[in-house]
Amino acid sequence: AAGELGGLPAAQLVELVQWSDLILFDYLTANFDRLASNLFSLQWDPRVMRRATSNLLRAPDGGLVFMDNEAGLVHGYRLLATWDPYNEPLLRSVCVFREGTARRLAELHRRRNAAAELRRRYRAREPLWARLGFLSERQAELLQARVDFVHRHIAQCRAQAAAL
Repeated sequence: AAGELGGLPAAQLVELVQWSDLILFDYLTANFDRLASNLFSLQWDPRVMRRATSNLLRAPDGGLVFMDNEAGLVHGYRLLATWDPYNEPLLRSVCVFREGTARRLAELHRRRNAAAELRRRYRAREPLWARLGFLSERQAELLQARVDFVHRHIAQCRAQAAAL
């Protein structure tokens, strides 16, 4: 509850919203080789959640650095039926988000331009973009649908918090 969060030290709140960003971005990109694969592995090994999280590093300042070894977005979208039963409930379990993250998602939802914005940034920052390709039309539609889903989830969280 909101009252419980108010009692947390600032460092713990920062860590909490970093984890919520990770869960949100893993959902958007359908990343399955970080938390979703750990949840999947629980059926065989209950100790899996005590292990270090794959593709996640901690920066010298304590911030989380999300790594991706290509098991998200394009590849992950091909495997949605397998991994969404883990990624979606994980996202739904979180109702604390950075205001900046929520605002940016609302903008992508309102403008309906998630794939176009990703393409713009990709071309600006990836020197090999012309040789590597980009999302198909169907993948672009999936990305927008996932942005819309997260936007609705954040709105539901806000409504629940307002009702407290």
